[in-house]
Amino acid sequence: MPAFAQNDVFLLGFTGFDYEDPNPDPGNYLALGEGYRALGFVTSFGDLLAPYTDPVANEYTFELYDLVVQSRFFDGVALEVAFSSPGRVRYYEDSRAGGTPGQYGVNPPNGTAPPSFVDGLLILGGHVENFVLTYDYSFNEGSFIGNAHFDEGSLLGWIPPLRRDGWTLGGLAGRPNNTVPQGYEHQISGECRIPGPTPATHRTWGALKALYR
Repeated sequence: MPAFAQNDVFLLGFTGFDYEDPNPDPGNYLALGEGYRALGFVTSFGDLLAPYTDPVANEYTFELYDLVVQSRFFDGVALEVAFSSPGRVRYYEDSRAGGTPGQYGVNPPNGTAPPSFVDGLLILGGHVENFVLTYDYSFNEGSFIGNAHFDEGSLLGWIPPLRRDGWTLGGLAGRPNNTVPQGYEHQISGECRIPGPTPATHRTWGALKALYR
């Protein structure tokens, strides 16, 4: 088995929707000073956390927030946006029997989003740095990637202290479609993991797409 596969550590996978908040310039996607947020559901856990979670009894949700557009470049086809640091990501556990199911609603923030995604037990949270989002309008597809450093939550103790830094939070932002509720921008899917060592190169959209497919 290659060394990079041995050292790769998968923490969790997720899916959801993203949106702009605040959004003072609705006609200009992710203008300077606007906020980027995402929320949704955790779909899987890796070996570090799986023994301490129960997807049958509980619903697992996430929120990504406090990311503000610091710089942007658009050449008429491709958009690249960098955000001020730190942002924040949090993961929650809520009982399916007695909790409140996550509901997106429309035009977030609203009465159910984020509230129904963040009303459970905080199991893990941390700050997010070096977050970059790219979007290719010729394909109507995009990607996002940043670094997560965990510092809170009921399951933090199950992540060894020397492994609480260095996580990569990244994934894909799909093309606009009829399944995206009104007021959200894209359906997203992604992972949080520590990748195995690879040569330091600038990742293209194609490389990110292959990584998070």
